[in-house]
Amino acid sequence: MVTQPNVEWTQDDDGNLYFRHTIFDTEHQKVKVEPQALAQLTSAKLEQVIIDGRNIDHITRVTGYFSRVSGWNKGKRGELVDRTRVLVG
Repeated sequence: MVTQPNVEWTQDDDGNLYFRHTIFDTEHQKVKVEPQALAQLTSAKLEQVIIDGRNIDHITRVTGYFSRVSGWNKGKRGELVDRTRVLVG
């Protein structure tokens, strides 16, 4: 198995490639790319398939300041869920 930052891949005897993202996928969760599909695969499409929108960081604004929710502790994230949202307009 060949390893790149956060992505592992291997190839079987039939020419199929198997990719997995080491942060988001378990050892048994892999994306299979067959040889005929490989000819049409771009690096952007491969990244989209492997990451599948999972590396999105939620950003919120509190009292005029923006912050990433991923840096918050469990209690602060709970407060975010309990907030009342008000539409202004």
